[in-house]
Amino acid sequence: MAFVAATFGPTSAHAAAPLVKTQAPGFYRMMFGDFEVTALNDGVVAYPTAQVLPSATPEVIQATLSATGLKDPVGMSYNAFLINTGSKLVLIDTGTGGKLDDSPLFHGAGRLVANLRAAGYQPEQIDEVYITHVGPDHIGGLTLGNQRAFPNAVLRTSKAEMDAYLNSDKAREDKFWHPFRSNLFEPYIVAGRFRSFDQDMALVPGIRALATPGHTPGHTSFVIESKGQTLIVLGDLVLMGAMQFSDPTLSSPFDADPNAATAQRKRMLHLAADHDHWVAGAHLSFPGIGHVRFKHGQYSWKPVNYTIPQQ
Repeated sequence: MAFVAATFGPTSAHAAAPLVKTQAPGFYRMMFGDFEVTALNDGVVAYPTAQVLPSATPEVIQATLSATGLKDPVGMSYNAFLINTGSKLVLIDTGTGGKLDDSPLFHGAGRLVANLRAAGYQPEQIDEVYITHVGPDHIGGLTLGNQRAFPNAVLRTSKAEMDAYLNSDKAREDKFWHPFRSNLFEPYIVAGRFRSFDQDMALVPGIRALATPGHTPGHTSFVIESKGQTLIVLGDLVLMGAMQFSDPTLSSPFDADPNAATAQRKRMLHLAADHDHWVAGAHLSFPGIGHVRFKHGQYSWKPVNYTIPQQ
């Protein structure tokens, strides 16, 4: 016993802290019919709920967050989604591209490409990039410097969204938009790799655009269909799932047209719940994929159960 004590001596009550405090690579892969869907995380930003949803009273915020085990500020995931149809690799949104790192709020975002590579893909492999809307956390990853981050991809967004972006003074006046004063679409336009669309339409087999304006003038959701299954990529229709599923009338100052955004949110939640469609959200807690349920007059969120795809 003396030998044991002498050999091992007293031990510390705490193990040494890790040198790097990060999570595992932020990707989640699932099979969806014949398609593979990979959620890619760009980062997580903590927002005060009252800042995102000022129409919610402090009492409602406290009660709702408490019921879901959350505390303010709530971590908001920044998600993008890669769809492998077997013939096309389609990336929906591109994250911040690290272009907001100067802001303490966004420091640590910009991880999408690293997580894309961790998932086994390279930026050069992407065939198509679809943009739900022109927000800094959705278009920032389009470029590296003044070069296309996805050099072989065709870039697509709605004509209404592109027109609003090009004709807006927001990028010139708002400090939040400072890194986006240059047109991040331009390298794709110059290379002849930009296409806009102005209606609900099929873009590649199994993926179609669905106009859901309100959050921005040309906000677009994307509908993925394979072997009888449907996945709706919502974009920013739901900003804070903990609050807006239970009360989809809660609007945000981030919405260009709050009433229209609320109407589209209700429309998509009803569609998803009524038909048992899968849903993917840009700001739902990573991986941001799950189902919407409607019971006792209220919507709720049922996140995907973690699985490992079969080889």
